[in-house]
Amino acid sequence: MKTKVLLIGAALGLAVGSASADTVFSSNVVGYVNLDLVKGWNLVANPLDAGVNTLEALIQGVPDGTAVMKFQNGAFTALSGYDELFEAWEIDYSINPGEGFFINVPEPVTVTFVGEVKAGNHSVAIPAGWSMVGSPTPVAGTLDEIGFAAPVVEDGDSVMAWNPVAQSYSSVNGYDELFEAWEFDQTVAVGEAFFVNKASAATWTRTFEIK
Repeated sequence: MKTKVLLIGAALGLAVGSASADTVFSSNVVGYVNLDLVKGWNLVANPLDAGVNTLEALIQGVPDGTAVMKFQNGAFTALSGYDELFEAWEIDYSINPGEGFFINVPEPVTVTFVGEVKAGNHSVAIPAGWSMVGSPTPVAGTLDEIGFAAPVVEDGDSVMAWNPVAQSYSSVNGYDELFEAWEFDQTVAVGEAFFVNKASAATWTRTFEIK
C-alpha cells in the first residue's frame, strides 16, 4: 500500500523539482517528499496530508532503531521506536501537516513522506509558549517568504532552529514588530521544523497553488 502510493505520486509527475540540496518533492494530487537525514537527531515537519496523519501512514524508509518524539504542552513526549521486523512504531504518533517532531536515525538515510498536496489554505494553530512547527505545504524560503511574520508573530516572539550536523540548537532569532523584521535571515527547507516561542496563541495560514 505504501509503495503504491509513492509510485502513484511519482507517476503523476507534475512540477517535479528540487527545493534544496536535501529535498525533492512533487506538487500533485498525490505527492511525496524525500528528506535526507543525518545520523542522530533531525527536526522535521510534515508537509503533506495523508488523511490519517500517523507515522505509519506518512513515513517510509526508516531503519530499525529509529525513534521519534514530539513536543507538546511545554514538554517532550515519550520516545516511539520503530521495529523493522514488525514494520511498526511503539507509539504511532499523529503528525498533522505543519507539525514538527524530532526523529533520531541510527545512520544517514533518506526517508519519504507520502500524502496529498492540496491546493488552498492550510492553517497551523500555534499555542502560546514553545512549540515545534513547519510549513504545512512543501515550500521553502526565508521566514518572511513562508509567511512566518506579522501578524502571525508579534514583537518579542522568537524562533530557534536545530543544526543536525552539529547536533545542537542554533541561535535564537527574535522578531521586531516595529521594523517588521527578524534579527537575522533564516531559511527553512521543505520538511524542516523549528521551535517558536510566542507570547500569545496565533494561527499561521499558508496558501498553496498547484500549477
